[in-house]
Amino acid sequence: MAYVLVFVAGGIGSLLRFTISRISAYFMPFFPLGTIISNTLGMFLIGLFSVLFIDKNLVVSPYREMILVGFLGGLTTFSSFGYETFYLLNQARWLELSLYLSGNVIIGFSLLILGRILGNL
Repeated sequence: MAYVLVFVAGGIGSLLRFTISRISAYFMPFFPLGTIISNTLGMFLIGLFSVLFIDKNLVVSPYREMILVGFLGGLTTFSSFGYETFYLLNQARWLELSLYLSGNVIIGFSLLILGRILGNL
């Protein structure tokens, strides 16, 4: 049962990531903003949910894995992060590359910490 739940939730997370990317591309077609939004949102949610689900044990298996592994695994996408980082580097788009890296890494990690803080309130 856990495998089915992770599979379905992963699909839902992937559809949300795809939707975020499509909407973001409409407004900023020259920059992969959708991946930053998906990754930073996912980092925040995994920070929050890890406190609630694991530290506080408010959600049990297999639903914990469904959300943490399935949904958030589908929502965040570091394979796309790697590809888009390489693309910006290869195109020598230094400003976009630095914004992209800092957006995903610094903002994402900061939101993970914020999620953990909120989860501990």
